[in-house]
Amino acid sequence: MKYKTIAVVGLILFLVGTLHAAEQRGALVLNKIPIYEFEDARKLGCTEMYDVKYERNVADMREFRNFHCQGRYEMTLRGKKGRTVTLYAQFNFGKKGGFLAVRKLDDRKIWIPDLENLPSGRWTTIPAGHQTGSYEAFYREASGFDQNISSIKWGQWWKGETPN
Repeated sequence: MKYKTIAVVGLILFLVGTLHAAEQRGALVLNKIPIYEFEDARKLGCTEMYDVKYERNVADMREFRNFHCQGRYEMTLRGKKGRTVTLYAQFNFGKKGGFLAVRKLDDRKIWIPDLENLPSGRWTTIPAGHQTGSYEAFYREASGFDQNISSIKWGQWWKGETPN
């Protein structure tokens, strides 16, 4: 009986720990999806998620193991309403390579599978759907933006209504 109790308690602690670990993903998760014209479809090593904890600005994403693989990014963002993050396609928050500022409008996780499928130069509001919460995005278009994410900045860095 003593061993059964220990086994049950151990199993419960293991399951709780596993569930807690699954919730510890970063506030921002970038998922890199290989471009099969450049990478062999069997080369699954280029498929990886890059977790970024809330308020951890990343000036240089080359620390990401698969940074140099050819691929397009998609993103998820967790957190409270008002959380804002900007993705840049240039190191050190440079804007010449294009950027995407995203602000959450509710507390649900948002998912953006196509980072370039937004109008350029203006705020766009995306309503909540089955797989995503509501958010607004400001996209400054640049060629290959979704393949060249190189730095990440949290919060509103611009003055006024629109990022410049």
